Amino acid sequence: MKRLRLALFILIPLALIVFGFMSAARGGADAAKKQAESEALANRTKVERGNVRVTVVETGSLEAKRTVEVKSQVGGRVAKLLVDAGDRVEKGQLIAIIDPQETRLQVEQNQAQLRGAQSQVKQLEVQIQQRRVTAQTTLAKARLRVQQLDAERKAQPKLTNTNIRSAETALANAQKQREVLVKVTQPNGRTQAETAQNDARNNLRIAETEFQRQTGLFQKGYVSRREVESAELNKQLAESRLRQASEALQRIDNEQRLEREQADERVKQAQADLDRARANSVQDTTSEKQYQLALQDVRDAEIALRDVEALIQQRAGSVANVDQIRSVLGDSQRKLNETEVRAPMAGIVTRRFVQEGEIVNAVGAFSAGTTIVSVDDRSVMLVKLQINEIDVARLRLGLEAEINVDALPTQKFDGTVTKIAPAQVVSATGGATADSVVKYDVEVELNEVVDDLKAGMSAKCTMTPLRRDNVVRIPKAFLGEDKQGGYVVIYDAKAPKAKPAKPGEKPKEDEVKTRVVFGAQNASHVEIISGVKEGTEIQKPKFTGPDRKGMMQFGPGDEEEESKPVEEELAD
Repeated sequence: MKRLRLALFILIPLALIVFGFMSAARGGADAAKKQAESEALANRTKVERGNVRVTVVETGSLEAKRTVEVKSQVGGRVAKLLVDAGDRVEKGQLIAIIDPQETRLQVEQNQAQLRGAQSQVKQLEVQIQQRRVTAQTTLAKARLRVQQLDAERKAQPKLTNTNIRSAETALANAQKQREVLVKVTQPNGRTQAETAQNDARNNLRIAETEFQRQTGLFQKGYVSRREVESAELNKQLAESRLRQASEALQRIDNEQRLEREQADERVKQAQADLDRARANSVQDTTSEKQYQLALQDVRDAEIALRDVEALIQQRAGSVANVDQIRSVLGDSQRKLNETEVRAPMAGIVTRRFVQEGEIVNAVGAFSAGTTIVSVDDRSVMLVKLQINEIDVARLRLGLEAEINVDALPTQKFDGTVTKIAPAQVVSATGGATADSVVKYDVEVELNEVVDDLKAGMSAKCTMTPLRRDNVVRIPKAFLGEDKQGGYVVIYDAKAPKAKPAKPGEKPKEDEVKTRVVFGAQNASHVEIISGVKEGTEIQKPKFTGPDRKGMMQFGPGDEEEESKPVEEELAD
C-alpha cells in the first residue's frame, strides 16, 4: 500500500509536467502559424479608391484685424468716461471727456491777444495808406513841376518847334491818307464788289437757262427728274450768291462812307494839334529860382515816402505776430476739441485703462500718451499662427482653412490664408542640444464672424494644400522605386516563395515589377495615375536599399514600420 502511494505521488506530477510541455508546444505552433498568416496578410493589400490629402494643422489665437488704442491729444483729468469694456461703439462716438476748463481759458487768452494784434495791424494799414497817398501825390506834383520848369528853362523853344513840325507832318499824313482812301482804296474795293455782283448775275442767268432747258428735256422724257432737281438747286445757289454779292456791295458803300468820315475827322484833329503847337510858342519862360524851389520840393517828398517804407516794415512785423498768435490759437482750439475723445472706428471696447478723475498724459513728441480704452474692430477677425518652415512652404495665399475654436466646440468656421510672412520671425529652441526650429507668421482670416468670438480665444486651423479625392491609391509602403521609376509587385498566390536572405545580404530579384505612374502622395498613401487597376492585389516590394550593419542588419521577421505625421492625414 505504501509503495502504491509512493508511485502515485511520483507519477501524477510527472504526468502533469509532460501534459504541460505538450500543450505549450501545441500552443506555440498555433501562435507561430497565426503570426505567419498575419505577416502574410500585412504584406498584401488591394489597390483601392480613396482620398489623398496633405493637411497642415496649427493652433493659434483669435485676434481682431484692427485694434486701436484710444489716447488723448490733451493731457488732464478725465471728467467723464462714457464706455466700459464690452460696449460696442460707432465711429465718432464720444468715449471720454477731458476737463476742458484749462484749455478753454487758454483759448480765450489767445483770442484776446489775436484781436489786439489784428487791431494794431489795421491801424498801421490806415497810417500807411494815408501817408503813402499824401507822399506819392506830393512827390508826383513836385516832379511834374520840376519837369515843366526844366523844359521851359532849357528846351522850350526847341520843343515848341518840334511840336509844330510834328503837327504839320501829322496833318500832311492825314490829308494824304484821305486822298489815297478816296481815290484809290475805295474805288478798287467797289470795283471788285461790282464785278462779283455782275459775275453772280451772269451765273444766275446761265443757271436759269439750264433749268429751263432741263425742264423741257424732262417733259419730253430725255432726262431724269434728278437732273432737273440738280439744275433747280444750281439756280437757287446762283440766286443766293447774287443776293450775297448785292449785300456786299451795299455794305462796302456804308463802310467806305464811314471811312471817309473818319479820315476827315483825323484831318481836323491834326489841324487842331498844329494850331495848338503854334500857340505854345508864346509861353512865358520859367525863372531859375522857381526851378530850384521845385527841386527842393521833390527831395522833401522823397523823404516823406521813405517814412512810409518804415511803416510797411513795422506792419510786416505786426502781421507776423498775428500769424504766430493765430497759430497758437488754432492749436488751442484743436486741443479744446480734442478734450472730447471719440472712437476712431466702429468696434468693441475690449479694455478700459483709466477711471474717471485720473490724470492722463497727452500724445506728444516725447510722450506716448496714456491709453484710455482699447477698441477692436471685430467685423473682421483672424487667427495668428506660427508655422514651421516645412509646412509654410506648402501654403499659399487664398488657401481655404477650417477653423475650430476651443471655446465653441460645436461650431466650425471657414477662413482664408491672407498673409504669409516673407521672413523668419521665430527661432525657437527645443532644448540645450536640440536644433533650432524656424517658424513664420501666418494669418488666417475668418470668412464669417459671430458675436461669441472673442479676441484671445484658442483656435485650431486645418489647411489642406494638397487634395486628391476619389483617386486610385495604394499604401506608400507598397510602392517601389528604382532608376526606371515607380513600380508595384502584383501578388501571385501560386508563385513559389523565395528563400529568405541571409543577414546582411540583399534578397534575390525574383519578383515581377509592374511599372506605374504615381502622382500626389502623403505619409501613408500614393495616388496611382496609371499602370494598375482598382481591386488588383499587390504585395510589398522587397527592400533594395543599402546594406545595414551591426545592430541595423536584417534578420528574420524584420518588418517595415509605417507612421503618419500629425500634420498629414488621410481623409477617406
